[in-house]
Amino acid sequence: MTAAAMNGARRLCVAIDGGEVALLRFGREGAPPLLFAHANGFCASAYRRMLDALGDRFDVFAVDLRGHGRTRLPADPIGHRSMAVFGEDLRRTKAALGAHAAKRPWTLAGHSLGGVAAATAAAGEADVAALRLIEPVAMPKRWSILAASPIWPLIAPRIPLVRAAARRRSRWPDRRSALESYAAKPFFAGWAEGVIEDYLDDGLIADGAGVRLACAPAWEAANFAAQANDLWGALRRCRAEVAVLAAAHPSSTVPASSERRFRRLGAQVERRAGVTHLAPFEMPQVAAAFLASPS
Repeated sequence: MTAAAMNGARRLCVAIDGGEVALLRFGREGAPPLLFAHANGFCASAYRRMLDALGDRFDVFAVDLRGHGRTRLPADPIGHRSMAVFGEDLRRTKAALGAHAAKRPWTLAGHSLGGVAAATAAAGEADVAALRLIEPVAMPKRWSILAASPIWPLIAPRIPLVRAAARRRSRWPDRRSALESYAAKPFFAGWAEGVIEDYLDDGLIADGAGVRLACAPAWEAANFAAQANDLWGALRRCRAEVAVLAAAHPSSTVPASSERRFRRLGAQVERRAGVTHLAPFEMPQVAAAFLASPS
């Protein structure tokens, strides 16, 4: 493990099978450990304001998932059909962090794709006491069945999110140009002050031609298409107390049918007005309060 500083957080790197996982560490060493996973296309640095707001309640390990941020693991879009690989990476990362975190039960948490990864990593794990999911991708079962079918590769490229990600601009001459480009887009207008800058800290990588997105557009698109997931099966195997924060907004990835299913499985669901699927970026304090809510 290596360590360095980043805006008050400490940089960490742990080795797992296939490469290295980069993390940011927040909070107080020795506090109950929390492992957090980000949404598709983002990275741990984008959540700095939310994780800073947790104060000393947790010893937070925020991971850069495979193909994102500073993590160095293979990220091949070919044949990528589900988010299971991210759950396995989280499970291995938790094990690698065991010698450095307090010998106390873990909280696993995640946003969007990271929520599915956290649930998958928590399945069957006796050392996970709580699962906190912010806008997890919790689509109806029929959607995951279709995504596992032979015709899915013909359907997925037509999905608007997949198409938009595949066409995303990925290079700029410098960081300032990238920031100006992002700040001018209506998509980011509702984000809290400073969150775009936090995201670009590790969301951009310098190379000989300027800066480029750490998450390649082809990988982001492949993740949006990778919907052959077994979130509900993972939750049935999870021993932890589960809570879900969902947006009262059309962009939510927790439709009413999925909210009912979460409740049938014993999960607590908070439906929040005034935020979208990107709640941690819009209201970091609200998202932090959810993560810190008692079991």
